[in-house]
Amino acid sequence: MCRFEFTEEELKTILHDRYRHPDPRVQQRMEILWLKAQGETHERIAVLSDVSRRTVQRVLDLFERNRLAGVRPFHGHVPQSALAPHQATLEAEFTARPPHTVGEACQRIEQLTGVVRKREPVRCFLRDRLGLRWRKTAAIPVPPKKSVAEHAAEQAAFLKDRA
Repeated sequence: MCRFEFTEEELKTILHDRYRHPDPRVQQRMEILWLKAQGETHERIAVLSDVSRRTVQRVLDLFERNRLAGVRPFHGHVPQSALAPHQATLEAEFTARPPHTVGEACQRIEQLTGVVRKREPVRCFLRDRLGLRWRKTAAIPVPPKKSVAEHAAEQAAFLKDRA
């Protein structure tokens, strides 16, 4: 088994990144390195990190070749929405004229961008990427035994007294 020597600076970086790195897979790799720095065996590291023994070996091999520079970047595939390049255009359009339904939003997106999407992906895009929320609207109830005019007059008097 290969002996690993960690510098003080590397240990500080590993300790920081094992909980604070934005990518959870890099956090997992840092946890493996931290356990190795604490003198744990590869089998024990695999159990504690909930990864395979082979994954532990891969991470340690990466570290041995390139130190932290080899372990910190993660080159996983992140899918990109076809609507992402049109986000600014769609945001300006929907901010100026919000759609009444998701179906209407689908039609307008197709007209503006040429991208055809079903309702659920459009709903997720509007909510997650553009920050639009669906609002429930309802009529304001009129108290029983009063007409609309009587209720309005009562409300006006109430607001006048409060001012």
